[in-house]
Amino acid sequence: MENYIINSFIIKYKNTIEDIYNYIEYRYDSAIEINEIKKILAKLVKKNILFNNNNFYELAEEGNVILNDQKYYYSRIIYNFYKKYSKNSKKYELREIRKEQQKLREYLICNKKQICIICDKRLPLCLLETAHLKPRSILNKNEINGINIVEFMCRYCHNLYDNGFLSVYNGILHISDFINKYDLEYHKNKQIIYYNYQNEKYFIFHYKYIFKNSNSNL
Repeated sequence: MENYIINSFIIKYKNTIEDIYNYIEYRYDSAIEINEIKKILAKLVKKNILFNNNNFYELAEEGNVILNDQKYYYSRIIYNFYKKYSKNSKKYELREIRKEQQKLREYLICNKKQICIICDKRLPLCLLETAHLKPRSILNKNEINGINIVEFMCRYCHNLYDNGFLSVYNGILHISDFINKYDLEYHKNKQIIYYNYQNEKYFIFHYKYIFKNSNSNL
């Protein structure tokens, strides 16, 4: 819930309790009580993540750091715009780009260890991204909501994977010849522990069509 409150500052620089309530009630939890939000706001102020300026809440320096991390892995589901429903309603309509992304991330949080599947680093959630193993833009309706289409990756491995510089085939990490000249600590033939028959086809697609390696055997 703390992260949901911090995310509300994506929309507005300053928020009242009502603004934050409307955001969370619409976006995350329709059963949320405003008193619960008040309690969490008090904790965030005490932690110096937020500060209260005449009943308008703003992010403190630490809060801005957290929000910037949140923005990075939510960048593809940040909202196009918001608007008021009507003159009689104070709620905001939030249109998200990826409706399924939050559910997939929640699945990873509840079912996977907090490690990047490529480099095996144990990291806080703010540094782990919900990475699609096959590009989302070409997924069919069944694949796009499938829990096996995503895994945790750190931002560096995610970018390298998306751009075809890292890939996985037969459970083994493959490193593109194009990044050999850079100071990147990746080991060829490293075993990917979360490789399995359920996500294998997505890894194969990536290796076959996206991986940038002239020595590929496929």
